[in-house]
Amino acid sequence: MKIIKVASRYPCPGPRYKKLGPSSGEEFREWLIKELSEECDMTVDLDDTEGFGSSFLEEAFGGLIRVGIPPDLVKSIKFISHEEPELIDEIQEYIDDEIANNE
Repeated sequence: MKIIKVASRYPCPGPRYKKLGPSSGEEFREWLIKELSEECDMTVDLDDTEGFGSSFLEEAFGGLIRVGIPPDLVKSIKFISHEEPELIDEIQEYIDDEIANNE
């Protein structure tokens, strides 16, 4: 199993797009795609950051669907958040919305 700890690379998650500032959701998504593999069981640990903006989360995870990552692969990503467990539902909603928009 591969565990991606967001805080180790993005301790202070930034805006939606790279053009708006550092540590963006777009940048994180691009990095995450390189880490994804159909053979790999992935967990994303959301704890220990300074907090997430909804635009970062939507771009990072809903954006996976928009750039063509297969929905089954995106839906297989597991999430951990002991600090803000409601983030997991928020992320799942962004993913589900993009899947619905692309059907």
